[in-house]
Amino acid sequence: MNSRLKKARAFAPGHITGLFEIHDGHADPLYRGSVGAGFSVTAGTATTVTVEQQATREIIVEYNDEIIHAPVTRTVVERLLSQHNRNMKVRVQHESALPIGVGFGASGAGALSTAISLGHILNNDLTLEEAARYAHYAEVTNHTGLGDVLAQVAGGFEIRLKPGAPGVGEIMNISSAHMPHVVLAGATGLETKNFLTDMSWRARINEVGGALAKRVMSNPTVETFVACSREFANETGLMTERVESALADLSSRGFGASSMVMLGDSVFCFCAKSDTALAVKILSDHWKSSEIMSTSIANQGGRLV
Repeated sequence: MNSRLKKARAFAPGHITGLFEIHDGHADPLYRGSVGAGFSVTAGTATTVTVEQQATREIIVEYNDEIIHAPVTRTVVERLLSQHNRNMKVRVQHESALPIGVGFGASGAGALSTAISLGHILNNDLTLEEAARYAHYAEVTNHTGLGDVLAQVAGGFEIRLKPGAPGVGEIMNISSAHMPHVVLAGATGLETKNFLTDMSWRARINEVGGALAKRVMSNPTVETFVACSREFANETGLMTERVESALADLSSRGFGASSMVMLGDSVFCFCAKSDTALAVKILSDHWKSSEIMSTSIANQGGRLV
């Protein structure tokens, strides 16, 4: 490799939120976030960052070979370069199984894997927690997420007990004797930024989400999580017609461990691996086949690969 070029690669899992309460009043973005519950999935984003020494700063971001603007990724790169007092050409190549804008944690996965990769290039001593704070900052300031990065660092099923970036926020894991397989279906339609900045939606989300988050904390099981997620979607009024219809079809066929993904016109369905084909078939009546994926719980969080 050209001595002027340096490269690193990292992976971050996707993340599904089932319920949440907004906590973003703090002046410092690292102390903003959410409490709630969700889970990370093995479908995620692998990011390769290549840097080349030059006098000016240049950032190129690709998502599955398509050049995109990517404000969240750009925020991560800009802050890392500025805080390390560096100018260079940075190429960020995201390879992802996650569609953008459907609630599967694509922006958080992209931000976290970028921060880990570029952080490693700029500073070998930068810890995972320190790198993840750049990703959290980028998500919060761009209004694309509040708690995904904290969860994506840990992996698994989680309850977010205290809002904030890794090292500030706190989570606990939900354990299960048999981790279920996951089928996801989703499309764009619910813009996260709109709900995080609209005062009436924020009030409704927090009124319902706060009480349900406490319920999951008091009984941290997968079953409680699913029940509270359903209640959250119904009581807030966030549930779309398509999601409501799909969940009714799933429940009628024995797939009751299903709910709405926050925030997207999207659902998750927990099932045995042997039942995934049937779950996919049911969901194909509501979403295109390209909008449905079968995945599993990610027990590992973001990391260099």
